[in-house]
Amino acid sequence: MANQTSRSQLVLFVVVSYSILWFLFVIGKFFEIPFTYDPRKLGGLLVLAGVPASSIGAAIAVLMVNGSGGLHQLLKRSFQWRFNPIWYIAAISTPLLIAAASTITSIWIADIETPNNWFAPSMPLGVMVFILIYDGLGEEIGWRGFALPELQKRLGSLGGSIMVGILWALWHLPLFFTPGSNQYGDSLIPYLYVLTCWTIVMALFVGKARGSILPGILIHESANFVSFAFHYPRHYVLFFWGIAALIAIVFLPKPLIKFGNNAEANP
Repeated sequence: MANQTSRSQLVLFVVVSYSILWFLFVIGKFFEIPFTYDPRKLGGLLVLAGVPASSIGAAIAVLMVNGSGGLHQLLKRSFQWRFNPIWYIAAISTPLLIAAASTITSIWIADIETPNNWFAPSMPLGVMVFILIYDGLGEEIGWRGFALPELQKRLGSLGGSIMVGILWALWHLPLFFTPGSNQYGDSLIPYLYVLTCWTIVMALFVGKARGSILPGILIHESANFVSFAFHYPRHYVLFFWGIAALIAIVFLPKPLIKFGNNAEANP
């Protein structure tokens, strides 16, 4: 019975999360609203409405099964801040270190020069800071606060992380068909790979923070800040995110992979 309830919660979470975000993309496409991250424009308002879709999905799934008490516990666990400060530092610095490693390796191996305008934010800094904070809060309650622990119970610490990475990447799928987005025209496969690597690293940090999503928010937005603000050689970014994920796997709790439906065992 507990397995069935957990499965129903996860299905409801996924359906609501995807439905909200993809419906907003349909609206934008139907009414030909230009995509933008700028919240001062109509397209930006649609983005703002879609960002918390996963957190709304998590809230509905928890309320339907566990009531307001369950939602309170989710939020309390997600935002606890008293844990070893090293995980705050690690979360912020990991994307920066990977960008630096990619740059150094590109210069050393491929003899690639860094652009002169290496710091060139794609939007006003004030808007960027707002978007980064809002994005982290809007997405991480759902993906790392709710989905990650639930899927880790069912699939193991690594299996659950991989599944969250896949679901999270596919949730962004409309961006690949939306002119103006950073993903427009790109291949989905590298994106799916890197978001899965992100999630594995996040899973380690969130676990070390006793379930707090704060390290998840920080690594998410540090990575987005690097993407939005820095122009640097990215030839080895996927390689170094893979290395980071492999290192994280070594320290994830056992079992890494679980088969079957034993949702009661903790990862």
